[in-house]
Amino acid sequence: MAFHKKVKEKAETYWSRTKKTIFLMAVWGIVFSVATIAKLEVGFGYDTTLVCSTAAYRKAMDQGVAPYSYSFWSIVNRSYDLEHPKIIPMAIAWAFRVFGFKISIITSRPDIDASGLKKDWRLLVNPKRFIFAQSDTAKVQYLDSGNFILFFGGADSEIQAAKEAHVYPIRILQSKECLINPADYHPGEFHEHKVPFSQY
Repeated sequence: MAFHKKVKEKAETYWSRTKKTIFLMAVWGIVFSVATIAKLEVGFGYDTTLVCSTAAYRKAMDQGVAPYSYSFWSIVNRSYDLEHPKIIPMAIAWAFRVFGFKISIITSRPDIDASGLKKDWRLLVNPKRFIFAQSDTAKVQYLDSGNFILFFGGADSEIQAAKEAHVYPIRILQSKECLINPADYHPGEFHEHKVPFSQY
């Protein structure tokens, strides 16, 4: 009897797990179908949002080239191996990717020697959707031209651009080590939602 009881308990446990798995797969299928059919999009900033890129900027500064010149941006864009992804924002981006949303990365950098950078992110985002928008107007126009429902950004200017494009903005926090422009970082300035622990 004890043996049969154990077998029954194990069977019930596995069946319970199977039902939960089927339910989760069904939820995923529904969300994936809706996101795919409706062509829903989610945008992310790059510097200080998905990655901590201060090391790339520091390398360009140390080379003695004029700040924000062609050579400066060439060094920054080719130094993506010095950048490190931020755990929470990357997990969020991949979650949306798995659920069928189209992902775009929008950076304020110019598109200078950036083919390697775009290629490095090809698993998460189509290189054509890695957007170099140097002006706030360009960011607004890109967000406004798509079917974006959310935009995750670290800088004030990114949050403001999303609001102007009528896309719901969510703030990614920045750590002191990753902060590039302190003047463009005031969390809560626009009463936006903030992602806890997203500075890491």
